[in-house]
Amino acid sequence: MSSKAEKQQRPSGRGSSRASRSGRAAQAVVATEEQGNALAVSEPEPQAELPKEEPEPRLEGPQAQSEESVEPEADVKPLFLSRAALTGLADAVWTQEHDAILEHFAQDPTESILTIFIDPCFGLKLDLGMPVQTQNQLVYFIRQAPVPITRENFEATVQFGTVRGPYIPALLRLVSGVFAPQIFANTTWPESIRNHFASHLHKFLACLTDTRYKLEGHTVLYIPAEAMNMKPEVVVKDKELVQRLETSMIHWTRQIKEVLSAQETVETGENLGPLEEIEFWRNRCMDLSGISKQLVKKGVKHVESILHLAKSSYLAPFMKLAQQIQDGSRQAQSNLTFLSILKEPYQELAFMKPKDISSKLPKLISLIRIIWVNSPHYNTRERLTSLFRKMSNEIIRLCCHAISLDRIFEGYVSSSKEDLQGCILCCHAWKDHYLQAVQMHTEFSSRGWVLDQTSIFAQVDAFVQRCKDLIEVCDCQYHFARWEDGKQGPLPCFFGAQGPQITRNLLEIEDIFHKNLHMLRAVRGGILDVKNTSWHEDYNKFRAGIKDLEVMTQNLITSAFELVRDVQHGVLLLDTFHRLAAREAIKRTYDKKAVDLYMLFNSELALVNRERNKKWPDLEPYMAQYSGQARWVHILRRRVDRVMTCLAGAHFLPHIGTGEESVHTYQQMVQAIDELVRKTFQEWTSTLDKDCIRRLDIPLLRISQEKAGMLDVNFDKYRSHLAPSPHTPLLQLSQEFNSHLLTPLFIILSLSYITICLLLTFYFFSFFLFVSPHLPPCYQHFNFITYLQSKTMIGQARWLTPVIPALWEAEAGTSLEPRSSRPAWATWQNPISAKNAKISQAWWHKPIVSATREGEVGGLPEPGRQRLQ
Repeated sequence: MSSKAEKQQRPSGRGSSRASRSGRAAQAVVATEEQGNALAVSEPEPQAELPKEEPEPRLEGPQAQSEESVEPEADVKPLFLSRAALTGLADAVWTQEHDAILEHFAQDPTESILTIFIDPCFGLKLDLGMPVQTQNQLVYFIRQAPVPITRENFEATVQFGTVRGPYIPALLRLVSGVFAPQIFANTTWPESIRNHFASHLHKFLACLTDTRYKLEGHTVLYIPAEAMNMKPEVVVKDKELVQRLETSMIHWTRQIKEVLSAQETVETGENLGPLEEIEFWRNRCMDLSGISKQLVKKGVKHVESILHLAKSSYLAPFMKLAQQIQDGSRQAQSNLTFLSILKEPYQELAFMKPKDISSKLPKLISLIRIIWVNSPHYNTRERLTSLFRKMSNEIIRLCCHAISLDRIFEGYVSSSKEDLQGCILCCHAWKDHYLQAVQMHTEFSSRGWVLDQTSIFAQVDAFVQRCKDLIEVCDCQYHFARWEDGKQGPLPCFFGAQGPQITRNLLEIEDIFHKNLHMLRAVRGGILDVKNTSWHEDYNKFRAGIKDLEVMTQNLITSAFELVRDVQHGVLLLDTFHRLAAREAIKRTYDKKAVDLYMLFNSELALVNRERNKKWPDLEPYMAQYSGQARWVHILRRRVDRVMTCLAGAHFLPHIGTGEESVHTYQQMVQAIDELVRKTFQEWTSTLDKDCIRRLDIPLLRISQEKAGMLDVNFDKYRSHLAPSPHTPLLQLSQEFNSHLLTPLFIILSLSYITICLLLTFYFFSFFLFVSPHLPPCYQHFNFITYLQSKTMIGQARWLTPVIPALWEAEAGTSLEPRSSRPAWATWQNPISAKNAKISQAWWHKPIVSATREGEVGGLPEPGRQRLQ
């Protein structure tokens, strides 16, 4: 083998050294070595235990050469293509670009390497260096001397080969199948150099073998092939060889210790679940079983016998560990058997939502107790605590899958809060079921429950707090940005001159909140990862920003209430800021404004009470004494009722002592008003004559006895006592239509009606006196007085009769209807009789006092009843 052969190895492990042989001879050696030395993982031999994989790389090597310049020849392309053993090369398309790259490599001495590979996307590629992307197959050409490549110097100048498959297995196949057998069989080197190189080669192959099979989750012992064909008695005499075998046994001991201590690593895994625990014990069982099989193989036993004869101090620890491997294999098999009962329930649990997990927890806890009670090896305090902790990790993982951080930060407040609440309830249910199991176990089992509860639920408690933090984020979006479930609510409208400014301040608060929310969303690490300590720092910054927004909102509420002068406006503002009252800091300001609102109501009650206590109320000139006082009290009652109705409909008002006091004051005010109405009614009824109803039957007009054919006014003087105001009939007509605002209109209409009646009376008198005597005899029997009584006076009486005193009531026990609605003209048997011809004075002074007729005893005028029955 040439000593000038240089190893060029990239981090990918595709490069390797070349032997000083022809390509065909190297391939024959590789094939022979693979058949004799490559071993399966489960069946180690004296050589490195390697499973048979892809064919060995094709090798060609340069021989010793003199560095003399040679003129390049025109075409060396066939030399490269004939040595490129690459799958799919025959079907690839060769282009002029490929020719240019190949010619440039052949003629430029500064280019040291050329690679040929087939890219999955771009096809055949030639590269003056190693490819950036990982390739399954690679042909490489390495320039050994800085000279142009020609047909004459190709064999001496170019080193080439093919690498197939993953890097580390390919490197292991190359070193153990080609180089190691030749080096160990070489006896021409000096003894010191050979021993030193062989020692380092064994260490390299041991580490490379261990690394290659760890990628697949297995542990394989590297068995040196150097002394496999020698008898132990002969090997013992070679101290250097014994020392190299001890080095291999030391490496075996380290590997076995790593396998035995791997349980500690999996127990301390914070994010592992029960299924990972089951998978670990399955792999551990396979691993220990494989090591156990390797320990009884011929190669291991041969090394043990050599070191036993050499009385090596490393043999006893190795044998002890070998026994532990046998015991560990049995324990792993037992633990896997018991843990397998958890596999199906946990696989079913993996597809459930957090709200449905609670019903499955008691069964899982019972299965763990079965393992605790019956397993001979898995019943230790540490392993059971670790298993319960992994169950907590599994519940946290399922809850994390149910939480969508994107929906939380995009404003889906309602649904996100529901998911977070479901996760919190699931974690609480897990803890409650665990405590119930502890209680039952302590009560009915002789073995105490000695597990570390704090360790089991530490991450669960941290996750619950993280969910509460996210719920607070959702609440802040609802309070400060009007997000409800993916949509923003309408912007509230504020009244008054300061309304636009208040709206701008509210929008400014929303903008600041969105900036703080964006900063929180960009938190480093996972938000739902309870081990992420940076969350606390970022969330505290967010909370500080929210506190500033709360202060701004309090100032906004205060400024909005500066111009509130009535209860209705204050109720509208409190309704607008009601959603913010859920926050403790803002709630204090909200409650204070609610107190101010009730103080406005108290001021209104005080004003009404002051008006009510006036000895002589301010009545309009056209109002009668009792009816006007009754209507005045009714207006006061309606004034406080309107405000109280507004407050009663405000369900969002807080329950505070001031509000209860205001309601009590209102109730006392209403009772006082009702008592005043009753008192007014009693005062009015005390002024009435017992025969006041009978006086209505007296006609208002009678035929004059002094002047023939004339009418006299027959108005009763008692009626003027009942109605001292001359305009009472006009007021009563306005109340008849339930609207005092129309009173002026009714006055005009009433005066117009009276005027028309007088004109008609004058017309008929004139007709009777001047026209009737000249009519034909057939028309002279017309009785003007009868017609006048039945038409003119009857119409006027019908207009005047219903206008009865406002506070007239039926006697005790009777209805609210008048005692007699019979008109006065119904009693006229003889229109010319002297009895019915009496006419009183001032017929327009009609007795009108109130708007309603009520009972004389025990009755109250109804608040809204202003028209006569």
